[in-house]
Amino acid sequence: MKKVTKVTRQRKPGRYNVYLDDEFALAVDEKILIKYNLFKDTELSDEDLKKIEDAEFEQKAYTKALVYATGRMRSKMQVIIKLKENEFPGIVIAHVIDRLEAANVIDDARFAEEYVRSAIHSGKLGPRGVRTKLQQLGVDKYLIEDALVEYDEEDQVAQLDEKVEKLMQKYARQAHFMAEQKTKQKLAQLGYDSKLVVAALKRYEAENETDVDQEWENLDRDASSAANRYRQYEGWEFKKRVKAAMFRKGYDLSLVDKWIKQNESEMQ
Repeated sequence: MKKVTKVTRQRKPGRYNVYLDDEFALAVDEKILIKYNLFKDTELSDEDLKKIEDAEFEQKAYTKALVYATGRMRSKMQVIIKLKENEFPGIVIAHVIDRLEAANVIDDARFAEEYVRSAIHSGKLGPRGVRTKLQQLGVDKYLIEDALVEYDEEDQVAQLDEKVEKLMQKYARQAHFMAEQKTKQKLAQLGYDSKLVVAALKRYEAENETDVDQEWENLDRDASSAANRYRQYEGWEFKKRVKAAMFRKGYDLSLVDKWIKQNESEMQ
């Protein structure tokens, strides 16, 4: 048997040094100190010391997980991954997760609900995007669907009207058709309902007439660049390549023909 002869407080809050038979033996968390009565004159067997060391190791994992999970809300899987990265064994991780769930520190149902509310407020992701992200974070699919009930069509419509306007302005130097396609693609990537995206674009078009002068300016710039790129070709081959390049960029071919006709003399 060994006897606790001294206990001193570390500079780090909640940590203590324990001396056995006048020699430093181990450092422990305050909870371990109290749980195992590690005060002066307490006698400890080798078996006691092994239990204390195991408990201290688990407490270390718990403290690390607690700090990680309370900095901001985390899913259970995120906490498990964090503990694995710190090389804690599976049995310790399982105990820590049980303790965190019992203390309501981690709760995937609440996590999913908060994540959905945050997505609605920030407008960064549509419902499908939120679902994908929560799946990646290890949240159960049924918890995800329950949480997504809060993300209704009205929320999406309000977000889409704002996003469509910003994206169409972002792509304003491209062919109008291409700007629409890229806007649809971006919003699909963010997880918005495709029918609502199309409806939002229609509302935008109804409120904003296509800028004919801007479309011509964009075509003139892009077609001039293509003409310079294919200047080694002549006649029909030259026109074919320029038209193909402009078609890929989304320009109306009748408008491209008009540009070629107006600039034909300069391209000879």
